[in-house]
Formats: sequence, C-alpha cells, structure tokens
Amino acid sequence: MSEKEQLAFYYRLLRQHGLNDSHSGNGSMRIKNGYLVTKTGACADTIEANELIECTLNQTPTAGASLDASIHQRIYQQLGDRHAVLHAHNPYTIALTLKGGNFSPVDFEGQHYFSNLKVIECDAKQYLDVMPERITDSLAKQPVAIVRSHGVYAAAHNLDLAYKWLSSLEQSAKIKWLAHQI
Repeated sequence: MSEKEQLAFYYRLLRQHGLNDSHSGNGSMRIKNGYLVTKTGACADTIEANELIECTLNQTPTAGASLDASIHQRIYQQLGDRHAVLHAHNPYTIALTLKGGNFSPVDFEGQHYFSNLKVIECDAKQYLDVMPERITDSLAKQPVAIVRSHGVYAAAHNLDLAYKWLSSLEQSAKIKWLAHQI
C-alpha cells in the first residue's frame, strides 16, 4: 500500500468505527519533503488516495488542505519523532469531558496506556491562532490531545499507532460511561 493509500485507509477507519461523521476529522503523515493531509471537506466514506494534499513543513499549507493542516504542521515541526497525526471527534470522549476536569480511564487497558489525561480548552474564536500550540504542547506530554467539546488528536510514529491511541481512548470512554450507568 502506498503512503497515500495508507492515509486514506486509516481516515476511512475513523468513520467506519464511529469516531467521525462522514465529513469530519482529518489525518496526515510525514513524507520526505513535508506531509500529506486530507483535504478540507473530505468525505471519509469515499476518499481516494489521489485526493490527499501535499504540504511542506515551512510554508503556509497548500490551498485545499484541511483547515487543521496548520495544527498538523506545528506538530511535525515541534515533535520530530511523530510521523502521523489523526484527528477524530470521539463521541464518548467528548461527552465525558464536557463538564471540565481531566480524563481518567477506569479500565485496566486505559489506565495502562493513558493514566490521567489533561483536557485542553477549545478557543473557537481564535482556533487557528492558539490551538496549534496548545495541541502540540499536550501531545509532547501524552499520546493524545483531548480538546474539550471538539475532539481528539493522536500523534505517533505511524498511522497504526495513532489509530490505536484514538480507538483505545474511545473504548476507555465507553467503558467509563457504561460504568456510570450501573
């Protein structure tokens, strides 16, 4: 599978497993001279590898790139060991963090991977001005950045691990929600 095919594949998985709706979230991966990123308004159900946008690390993201491309760019600039970023709107994670505070998994696997995750505030009015730094700072300390009321960013050495972080976090959030129902 080519790099573009891998990114399209993992972006589709986010949709197929309920972490995004048809046109939300985004993904990227480092390539030799920059990074590939999903286009703005991409449909996860129908995305093709040739629809991905190539951007450089030191210039304004290419026209048509995801609105979040500058966030991905900042992560790659500041965290040199990260080669993949996935962003999803994990419903249980978002719901359980709306009221404030950090997120602490109650299940064994969640505690093993995440312990106590800091949740960062979403500044919607200045999103592209302040959130790239907030998200990158959070990812420097933990494998996922939870943005209250918005979603989760995972940055890892590869797409598979970034996908694992998003999926494992959402599984822990579901378990925590179910535990509250008892």
